[in-house]
Amino acid sequence: MRRWWCWLVVPIWLAAGVAGAQPTDGQEIYRIDPAASDVHWLVYKAGALARLGHNHVISAREFSGTVTLDRAELTHSHFELEIPVASLVIDDPAMRAGLGDDFASVPTADDIAGTRKNMLGDRVLDAQHYPVLKLSGAGPLGEPGSQIVHVKIELVGHSVELDLPTTVVLDSDGLEARGEFDLNHSDLGLKPFSVMMGALQVAEKMQFFYRIRAVRPDAAPLGP
Repeated sequence: MRRWWCWLVVPIWLAAGVAGAQPTDGQEIYRIDPAASDVHWLVYKAGALARLGHNHVISAREFSGTVTLDRAELTHSHFELEIPVASLVIDDPAMRAGLGDDFASVPTADDIAGTRKNMLGDRVLDAQHYPVLKLSGAGPLGEPGSQIVHVKIELVGHSVELDLPTTVVLDSDGLEARGEFDLNHSDLGLKPFSVMMGALQVAEKMQFFYRIRAVRPDAAPLGP
């Protein structure tokens, strides 16, 4: 049976300034270090025949971007991020092992290959025509403990704008943004993937987790 798949871009605060923008006085540019970051999301099976499918964890491992940071006035900071969809990782065994009983099943190599084919096909990400997911925006906005970031997400030929929770921590070497949140497919203008007239489908809600590290352009990669 062809396995279902669901996807979502990873709304994150860290990335570069609006395309082509240059830093002004008091602003600094940082680059994202993917090796020191963690971005993943969880999608769940649903429908009368859900027992035939798997829950999935999708990881973004190869992404790039920079943060244009205004330390004196964080709300003036802006960012941009790009994620090549072909680099997304499905069901990394080590990640599944740490996610509890909901991810205790073990997808076979054929399951993962089928999920990947569905993910990159024209019914979902359409990687042939839209090879990159793009995120841009501004912030963080608000006080520590209740910060949000305003994000524009460009995917599969359309864009959506969302306000998402974040926690941004600055240090002498760079910055880190982290957070977690739920989103529905409908929040992104998407319809959950389904087969067999909906008997096996992806649940509407998805869960997202991120920890993104950005450092000065001349800094050595930090690694995991």
